[in-house]
Order: sequence, then C-alpha cells, then structure tokens
Amino acid sequence: MEAMIKDKTDGGGVYDKEYYPFIVVPDEHIVGIPKELLMLAFSYARTKFYDLIKLSTWTDEQALEVSQTSLVLLLIGSENLTAINARKRLIIQNTETASLGQEFRVTTVILCSRLQKHSKSPLIWNYHKHIVSSQFSHFSRTATYRERAKYIEDLCKSELQTVLVAAEHHPMNYYAWGYARWVFAGIYGSLLSSPSARYYSVVFVRKYIESTVRKIEKWCFLHASDTSAWSFFQWVLFMYVDCSHRDPADRIDDKCLLGKVGEVIQFATTVSLAHESAWGFVRRVVSDSDYVSDPERESFIRTINSYLRSRKADTYGTQVNDEYMSNKEKTVRQKQESILDNLRDKDVYVVGSCLNWIAVRTHLKNAGRN
Repeated sequence: MEAMIKDKTDGGGVYDKEYYPFIVVPDEHIVGIPKELLMLAFSYARTKFYDLIKLSTWTDEQALEVSQTSLVLLLIGSENLTAINARKRLIIQNTETASLGQEFRVTTVILCSRLQKHSKSPLIWNYHKHIVSSQFSHFSRTATYRERAKYIEDLCKSELQTVLVAAEHHPMNYYAWGYARWVFAGIYGSLLSSPSARYYSVVFVRKYIESTVRKIEKWCFLHASDTSAWSFFQWVLFMYVDCSHRDPADRIDDKCLLGKVGEVIQFATTVSLAHESAWGFVRRVVSDSDYVSDPERESFIRTINSYLRSRKADTYGTQVNDEYMSNKEKTVRQKQESILDNLRDKDVYVVGSCLNWIAVRTHLKNAGRN
C-alpha cells in the first residue's frame, strides 16, 4: 500500500496519507477501498457476522458490529440475503446504529458504485425500494398535501439520478429501470388519488414529468443500444399522456408525444443507424392506437417508407478500380465499403421489420374492434 500512496504535495488528493488506507478522489466524490484490504476485512467479518446473527438480541456494540460486518459482506457479494435481512432487523429493533436515512444513503452509494454486479443486483434494488417505501410511509402520516408533493418531487429527481448512474455503469439494467417505473407509478401515483389531484396533475405533469421525458430522451440518444432505457422512455411518455388526459378540462395537447416520435425517427435515420432499440420504441408507440390516431400513424409510416426506399437505393459496392490507388489503399477502401454495405443491409432489415410489425399490430387491433 505504501507504494500506492503519493505525497500530499502532488495536488491531486489521490492516495492521500491522511485517508490511508482508503483512496480518495475529491473532485469526483469517490472513496475507493483497495481490494486486498477488503478481502482481509471479509475474512474477519464473515466469521464475526455469522456468530452474531445466531443471537436473539444484540447490544449496541454488537449491533454496530453487525452493521459493519454485513456491509463488508455486501461489498464482496451483492446477493447476500442474510446480510440484507440482518440490516432490516437492525432497523426493526430501532438501534442507534441503523436508521432508514442511513440505509437509504448506504444503498444509494452501493447502487451508484462502479461495481457492475451491485448496480444490477435485484436484491439490493428491492432492499432500496423497501427503504424508500418505508420512508415515504413515515413521512406521509403527518405531512400535508403540499409537503407530500414537494417531498415526492425531490424524491423522484434524486431516484431518477440514481437510476441513470446505475444504468450508466451497467447497460441494459432491467432492475434499475424497473425500479424507476415503481417510483413514478407508485410514489407519484399516490398523489393522483388525492382530492387535490386535479390541481397537481396539471402543475406536476407540465413541470416535472415533461422535463423527465426530455431527460430520458437525451439519455437514450446517448445510449442508443440500451433497450431497457428505450422501454422506460416509452412508458413514461405514455404516462405523461395518461396523466394529462385525466380530466378533459386539463387536457394537454398530444404534440409532445408526436413530436418525440418524430425526433426518434429522425435520430434513427440519421445518427443511430440499424439500432433495433430505437426502432423498437418507434414500432411500439406508432402501432398503439390508444395514443396515435390512424392519420398520424399513416404519416409516420410514409416517412419511414421514404427512408427505407432511399436506403435500398444506396449502393456502395466493393469494386475499387481507381488506377491511381495502390493495392493497399484499394484493400482499405474495399473493407470500408463492405462495412457500409453490411450496415445498410442490417438497417434495411430492421426498418422493414418495424413496418411489418406496425402493420400486423394495427390489423389485429382493428380486427379486435370489429
């Protein structure tokens, strides 16, 4: 470890002797634990932890040891149900070493860490959900409607940021996006059942859900292959429309949904070629007759068909006959054009499948109505 530690005068603050044996990166708010040190702690913590959980009750000192040793076990292995249950037991016993606020911070740090297995751990996500649900229940018992509204708005913002960080560290993070759905459908949905929901549905939807749609759209554009993110984008977009249509007097124009679909189609046809995730979003939204009318669907289909015809007409070819090019340059050019041909063929297949899927889904829905 001494070889890893730099002097304080290096200006970076990394491996600072003041924080030994931890590794601190102040600018990024990261605290690192050397793996060698963590494994040494694990060998002690495992034995101590399993001795303590056999006891029916814990003293304050034992409760502190359970809290510390269980955390070490969770950092080593994300799916340790016994460690999670021990931490729940600490909360139930209402010890000074564990509280809902502390557990919320601990689970948030673990889920936002660069440990990929932890950021996609169903056990930790479910425990985090349990903590958030318990906090919300305790707060709601005495809070006024306005206080609950502000609390939920802040909670949704912080939890969405947690989900985005976890999804950044582990692509296709189904559990993270599933948790995001629970936050918006469960926590936010609790406000819509309130007598004051008529006012809140207008203010909150326009102010926050619409901004969430923009944030998720931008995130999806930066992570075009993350199908779980695109699925959540579709879900929250439909949620926006559903909330805005709860009362005819509060009806919000559907231009937001149609505009987002148009932006995704433009993105899929110019920047993110042959990405099935983006086209999967398009086909799910466009084919849904509850949100997109027949004339609007036909307009989208014409746009997609026009793009498909232009892609089929693109020809690159692999025959390079420029007499001024060397054989090496010709080989490089042939490889480049071969890559473009493969991309075009895949793009044509993906877009064609999208159109076929829309046609079949629309036909089945119309047949069901008749």
